[in-house]
Amino acid sequence: MSKPMVWIISYFAGGPSYCPRIPDYSLAKYLREHGYDALVFAGSALHNTETNFITDKSTYREAMVDGVPFVYIRTRQYKSMKGESLSFIDFYCNMMKCYKRFDKPDIIMAAMPQPLSCLAGYRIAKKYHIPYITSIVDLWPLSIVEYAGFSDNNPAIRAMYAYEKWIYKKSDELVFTWEGAYDYIVDKGWDKKVPRSKFHYINIGVDLTEFYYNMKTYTVDDSDLSDDKFRVMYCGSVRTANDIGTVVSCARSLNKDGYGDKIRFIIYGDGPDRAVLEKRCKDENIPNVVFKGSIDKKYIPYVLSKSNLNVLNLKPAKTQKYGNSSNKLFEYLAAGNPVIANIDEGKYPIITRYGCGKVVKAGSSKEYAKGIEYFLNLNADETEQYKAHALETARLFDTDEINRKWQEIMARCLERNDKTKA
Repeated sequence: MSKPMVWIISYFAGGPSYCPRIPDYSLAKYLREHGYDALVFAGSALHNTETNFITDKSTYREAMVDGVPFVYIRTRQYKSMKGESLSFIDFYCNMMKCYKRFDKPDIIMAAMPQPLSCLAGYRIAKKYHIPYITSIVDLWPLSIVEYAGFSDNNPAIRAMYAYEKWIYKKSDELVFTWEGAYDYIVDKGWDKKVPRSKFHYINIGVDLTEFYYNMKTYTVDDSDLSDDKFRVMYCGSVRTANDIGTVVSCARSLNKDGYGDKIRFIIYGDGPDRAVLEKRCKDENIPNVVFKGSIDKKYIPYVLSKSNLNVLNLKPAKTQKYGNSSNKLFEYLAAGNPVIANIDEGKYPIITRYGCGKVVKAGSSKEYAKGIEYFLNLNADETEQYKAHALETARLFDTDEINRKWQEIMARCLERNDKTKA
């Protein structure tokens, strides 16, 4: 009996060496180890880089990426939202030109937030009369409205919402990284067209095997990670959506209260706000904040292991009421660190549900300061309890467990399709 062939159409999935935060490589690898064939289709232009895997006029390029077969579909480089949109169109057009050159799939999964990946996936699945699954890793276009300042009444946004509803309706199954995403569907008034029976919750999680291997293998020689200060660490983009300015204000407050020699804030990552915040720290004499800039993903486990407390900071947004699917949260937990966060966990908490840290009021540097003082003053037993909770929670979201759930959904789809054909 031949192995079922799964196509994973994921524009941003460049592979673990290039786009490690995209989990679709991990899923493909898992499926190939558990009785499936799997093929990943990704855009050739890597997001936020100058790298493009196709530099000629070829429509596609095949490659083996760490044991998983990839097909890179030719897309243009871009540095703007308009350019990115044109790159999405490139992907769709070239995908539709070349898909018949590959072994016929038995099931297709396509990933949001690239809408045209999903359109390609649905159209191909319909032609082959096979199941189609949409993977939603971003509540698009709500995230654009919340973080990019667009209005719900913008004609383009309204068209995106209409498309979002349509693809949800056409999908055989919907897999969201937000536990409360079906509330979103209800809030939009789409529940009559998109039944709850389609809805599945599988978060992003973390590959613990890789995480702990990297923690031991890829170390950093940095005195800021080895002294006796209490280290409060953030790893991620330094941009408006992450509101690192509030963290800097917290550091200033603690500095004025005499904690400057006891607490060090370490910021890993880059973005448009970094230079502004570095200048602010210099102008306002906030020496207990250190900006380290970008760091290769493989070093993150080690630097996190040297932290005492990790920061999960986001600008308040409506997306948060439906749950939390932050990559960095699961990396923090894998390192065994408590987390202080400013997000509204609402009905679908992770941090407070599992006792992994504290949630403070968004935008309040005073609340942040109180929370950090709390963790600074914990005794050894209390600190170990937080560590144990974090590690236990990370195991719940290990990619092995996550990919097993994906496999179960796909197996049910294939079985249902076989029965329909019989």
